[in-house]
Formats: sequence, structure tokens, C-alpha cells
Amino acid sequence: MKSSLRQARKFSIRFTVGSMFLIATMMTALVAISLQYHFGKAMSQEQVMSKLTLASADVSDYVKEIELSASNSARILKSVAMATENKFTQQEIQTLITEVLEDNPMFYSIYYGKENEDFYQIINLNSSPIVREKMSATENERWVVMDIRGEGIKRTRVTRYYDVNRAVTRTIREPSRYLPTERPWYDAAQADRITKTEPYLFQHLKITGQTYSIRSSHSVIGIDIVLSAVASHMTPEAMGLSEGQGISAFLFNRKGEIIAESRQEQRDEQRMPAISPIALTAEQKEAIVAAGVLKVSNQLNWMPFDFSQSGEPRGYAVDLLKMIATMTGLQFEFTNGFSSAELKQRYHDGEVDILNAVFASESLNGLTSQPLFYLEPAVATLNRETNQSGHLISDVKARVGMVQGQNFALQKSSTEIRTYADLTLALNGLLQGEVGSVVHSYHSLKQRKESSLGRTIQLEKMPMAEKVPVFLYLNQTQPALLEVINKALSELSEAQKAWLAQKWLNHYRDYSFVPYSELLELAAQPDLHGEMNVVVIGGTTRYVYLVPINSNQEFLAVVVPEDVVMGQVMEQLWRSLAITIAAMVILLPTSWIFGSPIVRPISALIAQTRKIKQRRFDEVVPVETRIKEVSQLSQAMMDMVAEIKKHQKAQEEFVEAFIQLIAGAIDDKSPYTAGHCNRVPELGLMLAKVAEECQEGKFKAFKFKNNAERREFRIAAWLHDCGKITTPEHVVDKGSKLEANYNRIHEIRTRFEVLWRDAEIEYLNRLIAGSAPKEHADAQLVQRREKLQEEFAFIARCNVGGEFMQQEAIERIEQIAAQTWLRHFDDRLGLSPLEESRLTTPSAPLPAIEPLLVDRVDHIIERDRPMQFDAKYGINIDVPEHLYNLGEIYNLSIRAGTLTREDRFKINEHMISGIKMLESLPFPEELARVPRYASTHHETLKGTGYPRKLSADQLSIPERILVIADIFEALTAADRPYKKAKPLSVAVDIMYKMALDEHLDMDLFLLFLKSGTYLEYAQIFLPEKQIDSVDINKYINATLAA
Repeated sequence: MKSSLRQARKFSIRFTVGSMFLIATMMTALVAISLQYHFGKAMSQEQVMSKLTLASADVSDYVKEIELSASNSARILKSVAMATENKFTQQEIQTLITEVLEDNPMFYSIYYGKENEDFYQIINLNSSPIVREKMSATENERWVVMDIRGEGIKRTRVTRYYDVNRAVTRTIREPSRYLPTERPWYDAAQADRITKTEPYLFQHLKITGQTYSIRSSHSVIGIDIVLSAVASHMTPEAMGLSEGQGISAFLFNRKGEIIAESRQEQRDEQRMPAISPIALTAEQKEAIVAAGVLKVSNQLNWMPFDFSQSGEPRGYAVDLLKMIATMTGLQFEFTNGFSSAELKQRYHDGEVDILNAVFASESLNGLTSQPLFYLEPAVATLNRETNQSGHLISDVKARVGMVQGQNFALQKSSTEIRTYADLTLALNGLLQGEVGSVVHSYHSLKQRKESSLGRTIQLEKMPMAEKVPVFLYLNQTQPALLEVINKALSELSEAQKAWLAQKWLNHYRDYSFVPYSELLELAAQPDLHGEMNVVVIGGTTRYVYLVPINSNQEFLAVVVPEDVVMGQVMEQLWRSLAITIAAMVILLPTSWIFGSPIVRPISALIAQTRKIKQRRFDEVVPVETRIKEVSQLSQAMMDMVAEIKKHQKAQEEFVEAFIQLIAGAIDDKSPYTAGHCNRVPELGLMLAKVAEECQEGKFKAFKFKNNAERREFRIAAWLHDCGKITTPEHVVDKGSKLEANYNRIHEIRTRFEVLWRDAEIEYLNRLIAGSAPKEHADAQLVQRREKLQEEFAFIARCNVGGEFMQQEAIERIEQIAAQTWLRHFDDRLGLSPLEESRLTTPSAPLPAIEPLLVDRVDHIIERDRPMQFDAKYGINIDVPEHLYNLGEIYNLSIRAGTLTREDRFKINEHMISGIKMLESLPFPEELARVPRYASTHHETLKGTGYPRKLSADQLSIPERILVIADIFEALTAADRPYKKAKPLSVAVDIMYKMALDEHLDMDLFLLFLKSGTYLEYAQIFLPEKQIDSVDINKYINATLAA
């Protein structure tokens, strides 16, 4: 007994431990992976920082080595030159310099320039790949020697290429306008110390670099360093990091100006629009060729319009001239490294051909171009205090700083103005309190504010009365060239102007300064130097390592994407996760075993629910299990099944009752259609059963899957005419053409007309008694009466609609209708308001002549609103213009039947009503096709039916069965007031013709005949006198012969 109780005992689901095993394992694995991620992240950061520390030290040492080597080499060369002045041969000088270059591979070149403008330079082709590329040197060439001598037009440059054995490989001679005394390195050189220039554009190579120079007795010795050599030490590969990972390195000064960089990400720069050459005259082309290479000024720091970055010309005006060069063929050579004042002086001295991007000035001689561009917004101020700003210069109360030669004050002002040589000095004066505001171009100040000025400095626009134009000055001897430049400026497209504005006025910081302001903020915080800083830049997390170079004057910053630092950590993390998942997969069988006590009964319950879903309620059985909760769930499921069965039965009874309700409503409304609604389902089910039993032809595969589908078809047959509940009785029951829902006042009026005429006749008879021969009057009266009798009989036959109306009959109706009679009573009396609203013409004066038959305007009844169908019903039916047309001639002229086009549509409209009614009902899944089956019995195989005009391939077999059932019942029904019932043979013959015309399925019609379904139905529902002999073989044979 105890054993029996133990077996009956149930366990709670909480005692099952399979899932707890999996959860515990997963939690342990997650803790282990989290710890691995934490320590791995720290190790990865330390590893990357270690590499960057070594790399920054390498860059710093390299820069220091360059400066030390260049300084020492320049001093040694100076000492040697002074000690042995004019005692070395050219070959000995060349040997000495090449040995220095070999000992210092980072040097691009060593040269000297004399006071007499002689220039001698030796270039190390191995100093940088870009040097070899710019010099168009071959792989076996090692050195390039440039020797420039002569004066004026006889001044030439001799370029000799040497191989590794110092043998000449080729020599190039060409004119030169290069004067060493005009270069920045020559002007800046001192005799007592080494001078290092700011980055500038090397004249011959057109690449940027810096020069270390020292002055000797009659010459200046210079050593060039290509900045790309410094950048090569800043690449990810040089830092020990992988290529292609979005790593960027910047060497910049305190102002944020880039000295050297190594960027892997692409700058967000829109592609330059296509530039096409412009049409030029022959004289203009000759002037361009004769001009040769034109020297163009390039300012140091008027950003973003005309400036140099690391010696390379940049800015709006520079790109604009490059466009003009492409459009015209002009050759421009930019000269930089000088202040604005020095460039103007060189322009006056003829050493610069074009003074680019300057304001109009009376002190500048030469030809002025049309404006290159306008400053708009032109002017802005940088203020130390917000209350110092104003709309005009006169509004600013404190002393104002301005750049010399750039007079933005368009109005006379009493404000004290202090001028500076350049904008940098003016901003220093602002920061040091020398001035309260600085006035300059808006975009220049905006760039400086964003790059290097603190938040205490405020930028304010100053709306001006006029835009400020910027010009180009050209030597007075070149008027033809100015015409060419102005022509190119006038033909610049809007797309090209927009590209310049987009590049320099919206995104210029990408081209001149470090692209991230966060780097400048880090540079200003010494305690963060030499650390791996996590910084969010542009919404993306990045690691930034920043260290000072050269005593905090220059900084090296390396920006590393987060995935570079975390890549290895994440790789290890995913590897660990994969191993954990693999272990979990291996352990799954164990957890499956632990979960079996729950899984087995749950699976059995799922199997039982599938039976419920399929409505196989009688097959559902309880699930045996030792788990208490599952056992309770099984019992609850059994209770639910009982309730569902009960509910389903109630629903089925409800649907059947609803169908009977609709049929009863139609029966109450019109007894002529109720019999139809009862008989069509019977005939449809008869024919469907025969089709299911057919083992040949296209019906071999046709079968209802179950009783539910058969019930669905039966319900659809019952409801196929449910829409007729909305059809007016006077249309459905219309038995003659002139029958209508009619106001009898017209008939009463007609009777009064007759009485009126009787009175006249009696009166006239008394007057004419005996005045005319009686025989003659009698004959005329008889003839008239016979004609009236015959005409009325003809009209009466036409009214019945039993035969097809020929055109001759219609024409005779119109002739009879043309007879007139005299109306003495007002036809507007006794009308309803609705009838009065249809009378649009004034009443005729009495007595009025009326046609015997007439189509009047008030016979036409318009629609209250237009007929519109929702697209989801797929209705495709032609809608008559009017709701009804009661015209007497119009109705009598109906060619077949008694229904007008409007009457026919009103009856056909029952299909539309049926679709709307059935589609709105929430049929269960097993009755989902009821609306479709019930609404297609008026469709034809050739697409001319209604209401959707479906074609044969759109009609299923059940739908085609209902078409035959509906037509056959309608032809043989004896309870239709508008026609007589057809004998069986006539009905079959009509249906055969309809099958030939593709109104119904010929194969299904032949099955209807061969199976004897037509006769079986007739014997049940038709009277014996209607059942005659039908020769079905003639139809079968005729079909086979066809």
C-alpha cells in the first residue's frame, strides 16, 4: 500500500534541476569571460601605450636628430667654406656635400646661394620616395645636382643626374628665374646661429619642407628636410601597429597647425566638378604662351582664403587659381614664406607677377581683376567681453586691432585702431589685453576661434552695408592675361563655386589644422600627456596618446580607434565565448536528461493541443505524469476541450440559424426567391457529390477534404442570393414591362379624362342626330374601334415580354405612341413632394395635347449618391447612369424579358450587397471561402459575368457547380411571376447553348447530364407535366464531334 502511495505521489516542477544546471553553468562562464575581458582590456591598453611611447620617442629623437645633424652639418660646412674660400674645385665641393648627405640620409638636399645669385644644390634621391617621384628619377639614379648661374634671360639651370658611382646619367638645361636671395631661407639666415624656417614650398620640387640655414661670408648654406620623411615615422607600421585600421598621427604646434601627419581615414571631401577649357582668341593664346610660368603670391596665414600649410599653398583663392589654370592653360608658380608686406614689396619690385587675394588699394600699381570672390558675411569681431561687440566699428568702445592693409572699416570711425603685421600678432594682442577687439574676415576669425582661442573670446558677426570684394593684381604689362583671367572668372559654374565654398568655408579645418579640437584641449593639459586617454570624437570612442616635442612647442598626437585597442581583447573574448558555447553544447545531453521529467509530459501535452487545433476533440486524452503541476494542466486541458466542443456546437447552430434567418427574411420579402434559395443548395450538393465520385477527366482529383469543406460549400449555396434582401420587391416581382411602383392619381385622372370625353360625345350626338348618314358614321366608328383594339392588343403583347422584340415592333410602338389625346386636368395635382421634385418643366396650359405613350423627364429617377466600390471586394461591373427609368416607350421597347438595364442592375446589385454582407461577417477558418463561393455564380468562363468579371482560370470547381445549379433552378422554377417555367428539355437545350458560349463549364454540364443529376432533381422538385424527354446523347455526341 505504501508503494502504491509512493507511486501516486506527485512532485513539484521546482524540483526539476535541468534548467538550473544550465543557468549555473552559464553564469559561471559569464563571470569568467567578464574577468577575462576586464584584465585583457587593461593589458591591451598597456601594450598599445607601450608601442606608442616608443614610437613617440622615436619621432622625438628623429626630429631632434634632424635638428642636431642639420645644425652641426651647416656649421661644419660654413667653417670649411670660410677656411678654404675659393680653394675647392666644383668636384671637391660635390664630393664633400654628397658625403655629408650619405652620413645623414634624412637630409633632402644641401646647397648654397651666393650674393651674385649663383646657386648650387645636391639632392639626395633616397631621402624620401616622394623626392624621387617629383624629380622623375629612375631607380639606378642616386644624386641630382642643380647649378643655376647667369643673369636675366641668360640665366639657366643645369640639372645633372648621377648614379651610385657618381657618373652622370643625363643632363637637362633650361631657363630659370630662381633667385636664391629672394627665398625665405636666405633672408632669415644669420651668421652667428642656425636658423630654422617655418614649413614652406620648395621651389623646384613643389613639395613642403623646412630649411636649416647659416650665413657665411658671401653666401648662405642651407640644408633641406622633407616633411614627408618625418611623416614616414608616424605611420601605423612605424609605430608597430597594423595598417588599414583608421589610425591617425599628427605633429602640430600650439595653434593646431599641422606640421606633419599620417592619416588613414578619408577626408569628407566632395569631388571637384569637371572643368573644361574655355574658348580663347588666337591673341590670348599667344599671350599665355609668351607669359610662361607666372609667379603668384601665397600668404602665410589668411585662412581659409590664402595661406600655406607646412609650406604648401592652400585656400579658396589658391584652388580658384588652379581652376583658372585648367580653364585657360596659364601656368602659375606659388611663392610663399614671406609676410604680406614682403609679398607686396616683391610685387612692386617685379619679383612676383601676380598678387593674389588682396583688397583694393591705391598703393598697389597694376591691373586689377574683377572680384575673385566676396567676403559674405564679410566682417566679424573677436571680443574679450561680450559687451564690446557692435554692428559697426563705431559701436565698439574698446581699442580695435586690425591687420595692416586690410581695412574692413567701411564707415568713418573715431574708434582707436591699432594695426598688426598679420592676424596671429593681432590675436596675440587681443589675448594680452593690448586691444579689446579684433576685426577681420568672418571665416578667418571663426577658424581661429574654433582652433586655438578659449571660451572667454566671443565671435560676433558685423552686418555691413556692402559685401567686401577680394581682387587679383597683375603687372601692367600683361593686359591680355588679365582679360583671360576675367573671362575664366565669369565662366565659373555655380557647381564649381559651390564646391569651393563647401571645401574652404565649411570644412577648411580639415585642411589646415588638426581635425579634432579635443587634441588641442589635451595639449593644454600637461597631466594628460603620455597617457592613453579615452576621448569621444564625433560620437565615436577613440584612444588618444599625446606627448610634447621640442619643449612643449610642438606635439605628437596619435588617434587610435577603439577596435584597434580592443580588437585582440574582443577576439579572445569571442574565442572564449565560442569555447563556452561548445562546452555548453557538449553538456546539453546532460541537461536534457535532467529536464526529461518535465519535457516528456509537456511534449505529450503539445501533441494533444495539435489535436485540439485540428478539432479532433474526441481523440484528446489526458497525459500521465508524476509532476503535479503538469497533471493539473492536463486535466485543465481536458476541461477546456469539453468547453470548446460545446462552444463549437453552439456556433454551428448559430450559423445555421443565421442562414435560416436570412432565407426566412428573403422568403417574407418575396416568395419567388425563397424557393430558389432552398433548391440551389440541394442541386449544388447533388452535382458536387457526382463530381467527387467521378474517376476520369478533370474531376478525378476533385474532392472535398472533409465534412467541414462540404458544409462550407452548402452554406455558401444557401447564402448565394442573400443580397436579394436589399432588392426592392417591385423590381424582383416585375411581371410586365410597364409594371412599376406607381402613384394611382394618374389612373384616376385618366378616368376623368374619359368621363370628360363621354360628356362631349353625348353632347355632340344630340347636336348631330340625323345630320349625317348613319351607315357612314357607323363604319368609321367600327374601323376606329377595331384599330384601337388591335393596337392595344399589340401593346399588351409587348408588355408581357415573352418574345424577343424585333426592330419592326419597336418602330411600331413609336408610331402608336405618336397619337395624341386632349388632357383637361392638371397633372401636377395630388403629387408627393418627391414626385414634384422630379418635375423640372412648367405645367402646360389646359387643355393640353398629350402623346398616347411617352418617355417623360419625371420618369427618370436619379441616384441619391454615386456608386463606389471598395477595391478589396474586386467588383468590376458597369453601373447604369440612372437608378430607374419608367419611360413608357423605353420600357415597352425592351428587346428581351421585362427588365430594363436599370432594373437588371438593381437585381444584379444583390451580388454586391451579398459580397458586402458576407465579407463583413467574421467567418471561422473552416468557412473562410463562403463569401467567395456565394458571390461567383453569375460569373462566366470568358470574363463577361458580374460582379467581378472573373475568367475561367479564376473559377474553382465548387464555384462552377453553383453556376450550373443557379441557372438550372432558375430555368425550371415555376414560381417566377415574370416568366413561365421551361420544360426540362428546353432548359437543358438553353444550358447547352450557354455552355457553348462559355457561360458555364461544358465538362461539368456533360457530367450533369450523364450522371442523371438533372433528372433526379426534376423528379424531386418539378411537376410531372414539366418533365419531358431529353436526348442527352445529341449533346454528348455534338461535343465529342467538336
